[in-house]
Amino acid sequence: MQEAISDFYDAQFAVMPQMKENYDRLVQVRRRRITMGDADVFVQCNPARARSTTAAVSREEVANRPCFLCRKNRPERQLAGEAIQDYEILINPYPILPVHFTIASCEHRPQDGAPLEMVDLLNMMPSLCAFYNGASAGASAPDHLHFQAVLRSELPLLRAVEERHAPGDAAARTSDSLGNFPMRFVSLVIKPDFSGMQMLAVLPRLGGISDDPATKRGLVNVLMWKDNSGLLRALLFPRRRHRPDCYFAEGEEKMLVSPGALDMAGIIVTPREEDFERISADDIRLIYWQVGISAADMEEYCRQADIAPFFK
Repeated sequence: MQEAISDFYDAQFAVMPQMKENYDRLVQVRRRRITMGDADVFVQCNPARARSTTAAVSREEVANRPCFLCRKNRPERQLAGEAIQDYEILINPYPILPVHFTIASCEHRPQDGAPLEMVDLLNMMPSLCAFYNGASAGASAPDHLHFQAVLRSELPLLRAVEERHAPGDAAARTSDSLGNFPMRFVSLVIKPDFSGMQMLAVLPRLGGISDDPATKRGLVNVLMWKDNSGLLRALLFPRRRHRPDCYFAEGEEKMLVSPGALDMAGIIVTPREEDFERISADDIRLIYWQVGISAADMEEYCRQADIAPFFK
């Protein structure tokens, strides 16, 4: 499968040299590691991600721009794999990591729940981690259903969770029950049995916390992968906000950080060098606290959400 991924990249780069340059620049992207409890958080300075970080996502702004995931609006030379029914596999032109796919619905429809086709991708490419950004939680195209994928080996949080959430435990556990993590999430072990199928069935309906039902559905990030034993796992990040205070601040207080699934999983993307230089563990902890949910919120969320039975 790694050969198939490599061949796809080679074919795309041959007809779009500019995209190859974007991937080559990843070698020059500056990174630093910040250990925060049981998690290693990696901050990267990636100017090419400025467009995504600052994407205008209000209903009016989205309605007034052409959808860049629709086939008719994409570059003619952008290749598309069609291995998943009703979806196209695209190489993300502005990558965060060395392998970075966007899997877009062939139909223009809203980003309204994590699609179960994520599992289909993992069945074909088990070396990947598929992830979903809710419409109010990092999706730069909230009007077009899509998810993304990177190599699971690039995300240390996945290994940390695997070490702490054994298959014999309850199917669902909170991050607070697993260890000392700066971000709050629900870890799911999805077994190939009736209970696992029930869990998959509720996953697309899960959102975050909001008084506005229309916003609530989009306040969530989901990561899904298969561990080395082939067991399907997922991380659910319920959100209460799209962006932290520092995104809207002025002057020295401003930092362009707009968390999506990878940021919530410990890959903090900073398009501006000044933000990369000065962001601290305390800043990151505050960002996670502002856009994520509190311990009390998590307890209430797990009682009310459809996943409550899986904690037993």
